[in-house]
Amino acid sequence: MGGAAMHPTGRKRRVTTCVPCYTRKQRCNRQYPCNHCTRRRRPEECVYQSIITGDPSNTLLLEPARDPEPQEPPNVQLPNGSSKASPAEAQNSASNSHSALAKSFGYFEHSDSNTMALLKKWDLDSEGDTDQSTQGLSTAVLETVKQVLEKIPPRPILDFLMQYFVDELNWMKQIIHPPSFLTQYQHWWTKEWPLSVDDIEFAALVLRIGAYSAQFLPSPTHTLDRIRGQSLSDIRDTCSHLGGELARACLSLNWKGSLVRVQHILFAAFRSSCEGRTDKFWEGIASACSAAQKAGIHTVAPVPGEDSSQVLEKEMRRRTLCGLYVLDSHLARQLDRVPFLPDNLVLETLPRLRLAPVIGDLAASADAPEDFTERLMQVRLGRFWRSFGSRRNLPYDPTHGEQRYERFCAEYIPTLPPAYALNPDRRWDGQLPKLPMQRQLLYIAIFDSVCWNFRPLLLLKPGQVTSLPPYKQVLLQSQKQKLALAALEELDAVTALHTMFGGSHTRFSAIIFNTFEAAVVLLILCTQKDFPFDQGEDHPDILGLRVATLTRSRAMRAVEKALGRLQMLAEVSDMAASGAQVVTQLFAKAARMEHSLEPYTPNESSRSSSSPAILSNFLNLEDGSGLWMSSEDPTLMPDMLSTIAHGDSYSMLQFPSLDLTSWNGNFHS
Repeated sequence: MGGAAMHPTGRKRRVTTCVPCYTRKQRCNRQYPCNHCTRRRRPEECVYQSIITGDPSNTLLLEPARDPEPQEPPNVQLPNGSSKASPAEAQNSASNSHSALAKSFGYFEHSDSNTMALLKKWDLDSEGDTDQSTQGLSTAVLETVKQVLEKIPPRPILDFLMQYFVDELNWMKQIIHPPSFLTQYQHWWTKEWPLSVDDIEFAALVLRIGAYSAQFLPSPTHTLDRIRGQSLSDIRDTCSHLGGELARACLSLNWKGSLVRVQHILFAAFRSSCEGRTDKFWEGIASACSAAQKAGIHTVAPVPGEDSSQVLEKEMRRRTLCGLYVLDSHLARQLDRVPFLPDNLVLETLPRLRLAPVIGDLAASADAPEDFTERLMQVRLGRFWRSFGSRRNLPYDPTHGEQRYERFCAEYIPTLPPAYALNPDRRWDGQLPKLPMQRQLLYIAIFDSVCWNFRPLLLLKPGQVTSLPPYKQVLLQSQKQKLALAALEELDAVTALHTMFGGSHTRFSAIIFNTFEAAVVLLILCTQKDFPFDQGEDHPDILGLRVATLTRSRAMRAVEKALGRLQMLAEVSDMAASGAQVVTQLFAKAARMEHSLEPYTPNESSRSSSSPAILSNFLNLEDGSGLWMSSEDPTLMPDMLSTIAHGDSYSMLQFPSLDLTSWNGNFHS
């Protein structure tokens, strides 16, 4: 893979300075980042190595990202003394003696309460406790690995994909720490055969990040469909296939894995999400949760004397687990699944370091929002809605729905940091270019959760509604308005985020999935004859945010825009194509319902392009072909939605596009 040997010969010199200070022969204060790297405003280059060999100027082979990067507090220092193994290596070496027993019985090897803990206390002789199932496999597996590595894309292609990921995509999930990842990536290329399992695992991570990154190309910053002469589709397929081969090899070589395994399983799941396979995405999250527990990343208690690299790795374990919790909670809520991770697990492993960006005035950087703030608020969002337990098989109760909403307004919304408040402080937006995008991503999740809270009211049957006490019926009408307003705000946040992506083709599931979900809610509401449009206050509020008056035309215009987005993205996303089919049919239904409620007047200048006459010509429905259902009683909407969502007998319609407080606050569960 590179010209340098994996174990180079020659005199080895132990140093305690960071690589840039060692190279420049400067006095390093051994902090992270150190005084000189901080002064140069290049914290991402502050890398420590116990041994410096060969030409130190060769350590930076790939130019790291120039965007503001996180940093640890200045009190994290490298101790003077011998080098230490990484937490993963130390954990693996300490557990090899009983690995076969743990694999057979399924024990967590580092438990302090299971039978494995008792056996370790008695220090039983573990000779002969080897994994018989893997004996004889290593040679064949390593040969396969060698063949796979010979097929990986050329380094310039992977360099481009890694840099693109760090610059443009890592802000979404923040599963890796860019400076340490790029440094490890650089050193990985210098290693020669034979590789360790950790090196093979890292190769799988690189390839799966490459496959994921290629899903977002072409983009406004890279408009070509090729990289170094190779097509993006070939690069995507090659990285995905080879990454999967290496992942399977690593599982054969080491059943337990490490943090890197959890990370590359997650990136494989992210790729499935981009491909519109939410079912595979959910299965990938399940696999990552299982791998996280096997690797023990939920046991990250600090150990005295750890150096900064070990502290940083444990911090990334916590952050990866938080990211897993966010994804698990989000999918469980959206897909009506049972979460894989319990609440108490994430509470015990919350991030402990502030990795604040170094930007502008160094003295003011302590006030800047940390990159991970959005993820922490997503964790709190998941914990809040989980605290109410499952609503499965229970009829919707307007009183309970209102109580949940009021608690959300009182307990969660006030904890939003100023930069992420619904009326945000935007002073850092110019210096942190991804902050506005993170804000919109959080807004999407917030308003989507409000929709999730009220959406079951749309499934109430007429008899259930009429049997409610009068005050609950009034409450139900009020909640329909809140549901419509939340869906409108969700679509606005999606539109803002898509605009920040350049308004171009994208496979980002947050844009596609939430466009579809909010549009369906609005269309179902628009088909209900008793919906209180054009009533109430001139400036209603949702979550305390004053918004424009809710009208049917405003809702239909928002859906019209959402439909245009889905139709455009259908060119690159099967998820968008499927969603566009359903929204198109519901759109026509809602437009015809509007016509039956309020006849179309050609001279009305305020009428939107969603009026029935224009819509009929637009969708070629003048012939009354019967593809669209005629106006029906809106109380049949639940049954109709179920039929539409699961039917696949209609053909795809093609038509042109239409014209987001600190964590330390108390949380009440």
